[in-house]
Amino acid sequence: MHYIREQDVEGDRIGPPNQRVIRHLVTPENMGSKYLWLGTSSVDPGFTSNAHAHEDQEEVFYCVQGRGRIRVDDEEMPLEPGATVFCPPKSVHQLINDGDEILKVVSAVAPPFIPEKYRRDHLLKD
Repeated sequence: MHYIREQDVEGDRIGPPNQRVIRHLVTPENMGSKYLWLGTSSVDPGFTSNAHAHEDQEEVFYCVQGRGRIRVDDEEMPLEPGATVFCPPKSVHQLINDGDEILKVVSAVAPPFIPEKYRRDHLLKD
């Protein structure tokens, strides 16, 4: 069995204009998962994630904190605790925090991210 606590994971801190923190909870590297990646994204008030797509991965978002919106291709839906959104491969998606507190989602990705593609898709610098 593997065990991890979100608060013990530093995560990737991404600066403006897409200010957020992505914490990797279950990955092939830290847990040995073969078929999925699980993590959290916390978007600061007034910011968005960058609009991006994953070539080969499905992604599910589950909102646990805050209020905002998610854009998937040409559709936009509200996000609030309990809301769940499925994004098929190649769909362009973006988290939008137009609220006044952190917008936090749990995200599951299958198959798991390939590190180089993850860094490119999420605009991370080496």
